[in-house]
Formats: sequence, C-alpha cells, structure tokens
Amino acid sequence: MAKLDVKGQNNNLVFVFGSGSFEELSELVKARVENNQQLFSGSPVLFQGDGLKTLNPEEIIAMQKICLDYGMILNNMTIPSAPAPRPEKTPPPPSRDLMIYKTLRSGQKVHSEGSVIIWGDVHESAEITAANDVVVLGRLEGLAHAGCFGDLNSTIFALTLTPRQLRIADRISRSSGKIVKNPYPEIAYVEGDGICIREYSNRDNLSK
Repeated sequence: MAKLDVKGQNNNLVFVFGSGSFEELSELVKARVENNQQLFSGSPVLFQGDGLKTLNPEEIIAMQKICLDYGMILNNMTIPSAPAPRPEKTPPPPSRDLMIYKTLRSGQKVHSEGSVIIWGDVHESAEITAANDVVVLGRLEGLAHAGCFGDLNSTIFALTLTPRQLRIADRISRSSGKIVKNPYPEIAYVEGDGICIREYSNRDNLSK
C-alpha cells in the first residue's frame, strides 16, 4: 500500500514518499492537497523519501506540477540522481539555487543560500533575498536583495524592472515613485558606492 507523510520542517512542507506506484502516490498527493488547500497554497514544498527512488524523473516532475497547480512554491527538490559514480570520484555538491515556477504574490517572501530564479512576476510587497543573483523572468515590482551576505558581485535581472527597492550587499536603491516600464530587460549591479541599472544585452560580461 502506498504511503505519503507530510510534515513541517524549517518553514517548508516536506512530502515524504514511501513505497508505491506513480499512480498511487499521485492520488495521495492530490488527496492531501485538496483536503486542505488553504494550508498548502503559497507554501514552499520539498520532496523526500525512499519512494522517489522507484520513480523516473518524468513521473517526479508530474507530481511537482500537481503542487504548482495548487499554488505551492517548489523549493530545492530531493530527486534521485543517476547511478552513483565510481568510489574514487566525489559527486558534486547539491545546488543551493532556488527556481520558482509561479508568480510571487503580495506578502510572500523567498530566500535562497544561492541564486533565485523566478519564472513569473514579483508583486509589489513580495520580497526576495539571495546569497547570489536574483533573476526574474517577468515583472519585478517588489523588494529584491542580491548578495545578502555581502557579495558585491551579485546582480539583479528582470524582464521588466520596476522595483519598490533593490539591494545588493549593503548598497540600497529605492524607487523614486515614478514608474517607468522600459521595453527591454534590465540588470542592476554595484558600481562604486551605488547600484547601477542599465539595459541588458546578451553580450554583457559582468565577470565575478
């Protein structure tokens, strides 16, 4: 019989998968979420458990999509990797970057020990903090803080950059109140004692 436990851990909801087929586990995910949509909507979620080892990547992605459809935020997922390399090789460390495939609504906050990539918009009172870069593949209207542990080489990128406030390390740039939506992507970076914003080109080389 398939088994799925849900528990809170470090401000995340952790889905712990036991043994079971893809169909059984998918139905358990849907049932848990549908029975308490208010709890799950907008919550960061992690996948863990030995049951993931019996699923292929496409099946795990399908279950992640169920979470997205119900408004959850995908945090760094624990997904079974390819067969282990030979003992003499050290596997690479897990990525600390965070990818979110949804719009951040007003009041939502996201933090990453690496970079943050948002596939959506960031509303006015939403907040993002990242140890490295912030990338928004949409409209950035809220607060974005890149290099939050002091990395002055971090950058902030958005397809439409109209933020309430930008921070890179200890540098701060606030909105003047006049919103100008430029028809091109922009990137913010530290230059001297301040933050510069300019049109982004794929020929840019902001080397770190």
